[in-house]
Amino acid sequence: MANAHIAAKDAVYKGMQNFKEAIMSEIECAQIAKVISYDNKKHVADIQPLAVGPDGQQSAQYLDVPVSANCYLMDEFIDSLKSGESWLKQNGISLPKKKLMKKGAIVVTVVLDNDSTNWDGSGNTFDTDTSRLHDANDAIVIGVLGGDIF
Repeated sequence: MANAHIAAKDAVYKGMQNFKEAIMSEIECAQIAKVISYDNKKHVADIQPLAVGPDGQQSAQYLDVPVSANCYLMDEFIDSLKSGESWLKQNGISLPKKKLMKKGAIVVTVVLDNDSTNWDGSGNTFDTDTSRLHDANDAIVIGVLGGDIF
């Protein structure tokens, strides 16, 4: 009888662990991804998460993902310096030849807790459109990893 009780406890514990893992596997938090395309006017990117799932499946692409300003402001600043590039070169300063935020860049993406459909990009509050939580549709690129700008 005691062995049956222990076996039942073990089965309940394993069942709860499996339940927890199933829930956790559905929650999107953050991804390392590759930029497939980047619109430098709208500051949105299509990205391909790089992690392969336990079943060997690659994730679907995330489309029209907003890109945080810290990922592209340096590129825009360097572009603004290009008119004075000859002076810079004369003074031993060389500008990067490539952009940091571009097709092929490796980025970090976070997934917001809530639906961000109604967010207008401002600091104003907004109503969520759905009860969507931790969904890839609410991803934002927050950083570029490494880069080969020179």
